[in-house]
Amino acid sequence: MEELHQRFLEQQLPRRYTNLAAEKMLVEKYRAIEIPAEVLADLQRDPLANFEQVFKCFKIEDRDVLNRIYSDTEKGIQEEHKARYEEREAEHRPPEPSEKEWIRIRNGELLRVVLTSEDGEHMLGFTVQGLCYELVDDLMIMKGIPQGEECSLNNEYYVHYLQLLQRQGHL
Repeated sequence: MEELHQRFLEQQLPRRYTNLAAEKMLVEKYRAIEIPAEVLADLQRDPLANFEQVFKCFKIEDRDVLNRIYSDTEKGIQEEHKARYEEREAEHRPPEPSEKEWIRIRNGELLRVVLTSEDGEHMLGFTVQGLCYELVDDLMIMKGIPQGEECSLNNEYYVHYLQLLQRQGHL
């Protein structure tokens, strides 16, 4: 862990990333497309989503990107959801309009991302609708190390952050 800490210090990686850096990462790596926040109105009822602090919302639906980023475990879960949906279709129960997007999300055909910001410059947090550990790891890196957190190996958050950086190929 000491080696990761030293590499982090030597490379002078940012402690926090800007909203624009997070947006650029989503667009370039995931071919994310910006969508209006109103599309995700259901998040207004989610107390953990901080809807009033939404900076931008995105959708990821490029099949090549999705096939590349999903793990085998995630693909297995999506296949289970598809099988359940096919059973429901066999019972001749079409989905409600509000369910259609969630079916696409559960089937691995769509991811939605909400970025929040308190100061308008740095990412405060995020919400991902869909299951994708690679995307969550990248967003955790973009979120960075919160102000007040020490870059010390005694800090559990910082140690986890170093592990994320290593897993995603930054260290």
